[in-house]
Amino acid sequence: MPRLDRTQDVVQRLRGHWRLNLSEPLWGRSAILALRRVLDDGAEARLPHRADWCLGPDSFQQLLESLSDSAQIVGLESVLQLHHDQLPRIALTFDGGWRDTLKQVSPMLERMALPANVFLPCPVTQRAWSSWHEAFGEALWHEDTAELAARRLVEAGLPPPPAFAGSRDERYSQAIKTYVDELDQSHKPATLYAVAATLGAEAIFCDEALDAFSIRRLEQGGLFRFGSLMPPRFLIRDARALARLRESQHQLAILCRHPLPVATYAGADEDDDLARLATGAGIQQVLTRRAGWLEPPIDTVLLPRFVITQPVANSPGRLFDWLLGNLNS
Repeated sequence: MPRLDRTQDVVQRLRGHWRLNLSEPLWGRSAILALRRVLDDGAEARLPHRADWCLGPDSFQQLLESLSDSAQIVGLESVLQLHHDQLPRIALTFDGGWRDTLKQVSPMLERMALPANVFLPCPVTQRAWSSWHEAFGEALWHEDTAELAARRLVEAGLPPPPAFAGSRDERYSQAIKTYVDELDQSHKPATLYAVAATLGAEAIFCDEALDAFSIRRLEQGGLFRFGSLMPPRFLIRDARALARLRESQHQLAILCRHPLPVATYAGADEDDDLARLATGAGIQQVLTRRAGWLEPPIDTVLLPRFVITQPVANSPGRLFDWLLGNLNS
């Protein structure tokens, strides 16, 4: 680690502990954390185009240890109940239904006897969900899909992606991230999700999703609960959105003995349409990606979550700074 990074990490750690000492006590507090994937290679997870949504095994271990030192990691139903415990309650949620939930997340949680909640797209598709940012980044990164992905992007009228310069290293990863960030500023999400759906339909990620057997096995182990993942915002207004979500709920009920009555929304925005769609599908509450602690009474449909990125997970100081910085006065 460069010296400057070490210095910044110490500053973040001290600031986090300072806030911990000066803030109001955390009695009765509850929060939900949002994660996506835990890869088996920490260096791969730290690449610029992945750092916002991937953790490595070491950073995931660090996150669990940091939380366990100062909080209770509990199930989702427990975190949604009012309590008067001295330590705050924290629930872990994973969006997308990726197979590394079975390979990386499950063994670590089983060793520590910690619960988690996984939210799936329609279970019958057996295809993991990713945002268009992630789909583009992964398709351009992998050697066997980069050429096809670049062709599909150009065919859709998007700017040409960065050319592969002969080495899949951090510079190429940063070029992909820059390209994706620029698309985020200049193109409509509906267009970008349509291209991502095309890439997904061409089986780029078909072998990375949790299968039905694994979902049942994880649920029967007692530490994992499963719920539905809501569609992107622009699809919420589609006339077929409610029927699709109800079908997803139906399939989840067939697949799991105790499906969660709660769903997650992985988009950056939330509005009344999202709440109405959830209510129409019989979903009690939707966990968003808006940062914040749960505030009693917990009776609103849309609830906040803290998104955990690689830098936050790696540093207890940054983690506490992120969580405590969002305490309401």
